[in-house]
Amino acid sequence: MKRMTVTFYFMMSSMLWVSACQKNSPTNDLDPIPKSNTQPVDPTADDTVVVDSTFSNPLMPGGPDPWVIQKDGTYYYTYTQGSKLVILETKSMSELASARRYEVYTPPADQPYSKNLWAPELHEIDGKWYFYFAADNGSNANHRMYVLENSSPTPVQGNWEMKGKISDSASEWAIDGTILRHDGKMYMIWSGGNAGAPPQNIYIAPMSNPWTISGPKVMIATPNYAWEKNGNPINEGPQVLINPQGKVHIVYSGSGYWSDGYCLGLLTLKDDGDPLQAADWTKRNHPVFSMRPESSIYGPGHNGFFKSPDGKEDWMIYHARNVANDGNATRRPYIQRFSWHTDGSPNFGLPANPALKQKRPAGEKWRKIYTKKGWTVAGFSSEEPNNNRSAAAVIDDNINSIWITRYSVNPTKYPDHYLTIDIGAAQPVDGFVIHQKDGDRKIKELEIHVGNDNQNWENLGTFSLSDVNLLRQFIDLAQTKQFRYFKLVPKSGYDNQQQPGLAEVGIFRNSD
Repeated sequence: MKRMTVTFYFMMSSMLWVSACQKNSPTNDLDPIPKSNTQPVDPTADDTVVVDSTFSNPLMPGGPDPWVIQKDGTYYYTYTQGSKLVILETKSMSELASARRYEVYTPPADQPYSKNLWAPELHEIDGKWYFYFAADNGSNANHRMYVLENSSPTPVQGNWEMKGKISDSASEWAIDGTILRHDGKMYMIWSGGNAGAPPQNIYIAPMSNPWTISGPKVMIATPNYAWEKNGNPINEGPQVLINPQGKVHIVYSGSGYWSDGYCLGLLTLKDDGDPLQAADWTKRNHPVFSMRPESSIYGPGHNGFFKSPDGKEDWMIYHARNVANDGNATRRPYIQRFSWHTDGSPNFGLPANPALKQKRPAGEKWRKIYTKKGWTVAGFSSEEPNNNRSAAAVIDDNINSIWITRYSVNPTKYPDHYLTIDIGAAQPVDGFVIHQKDGDRKIKELEIHVGNDNQNWENLGTFSLSDVNLLRQFIDLAQTKQFRYFKLVPKSGYDNQQQPGLAEVGIFRNSD
């Protein structure tokens, strides 16, 4: 976690240098999986619905150091928030923008771990949940690793108990802790250095329980290639990846995260090797995943892994920036499917182009989203006459045109607003699609009413919307409803601008 910006070049061997930008014409076996998506044929479809089987990256407007763990069909996502630990809960990773958010732990003030909470990870060990993170007292030189414990069935329930600092006897600067369980033993792997000064190395140490390192650390990687030294010589963000045959890999991030050349490297434990023997680890001499300028993907790194809902596909999650030469630009989470090379190592390919939609992870449900043919605005409380911010903008299939309630003339406030849509004929509906507007005046709580005559209404309840700007959000109803009209009533917002707005609304029914 440093603050510099550099130009990226990486070394293909100790004798030959080439620009990373020359990777614009990859061979076919390095292309992202899948390269493109074919929309499935729906024999029951008509011109009133579109089958929604794809998603777009990035998943969220921000979120460095993403981490995902799944249990019983639910994914739990966390990331570096800085001042607290948060968990997003979802059944579909491609719909992370719709996930329910939980703020599960805020450290007390004036503790060694009160500030700069970085790279949190959730692990379930022996029936309990553990939250590993790095933190300090406001000074980066004091970053150390800490662990919380929770005995609840899920990590979004119960209470998190501080188990304390987790370190070897040297207790040096440490971040990015993760867990390896191998051959019945448990190990902590992390990135460390001299008070945060370069170089940053990757260490491993044995553990006697989930909160105790029980032996000396061993350095298993140090930044010794040019592509690991952009910005600063750094190896960090180690992540365990075990292939289907049980071979142990560690995927790590090389270079400074603020550089365009931040990328992923690979360590591999030899067959029957001892994780505590540095000689039993082999480092790949080139990156296994790096920037793709033609797709506006810069500094991809600090990744994690998960399975598709049906358990048949391997997926990775990573953060990246979409602008070059700007280390302060927002890092956003991206996901894409990966495969395996014949030697058992991962084939991540190239970062998928965000402009191209990808097929959802196998096992995620698809939706039939209604087209807006024949839809009209049946009523509204007010609209902003300036800049064409009209109520009709929410059904024009253009997320860049928005509805804003009146604020330049006789401004009104929550909850004195509503918007009613006539979909032309009664239809079965399983949920709503919402695009928040960008910037301020975003709705936090939205009440939804449905009916068949624009006079008598059934209140379906109040639903929370995420603060994710224009990204698509889904609201699933508890049961199918049949109606012709729906009314949206904004109840509260994310800021003190009390004239709410929306970019787009829609409805869907579930695919059979």
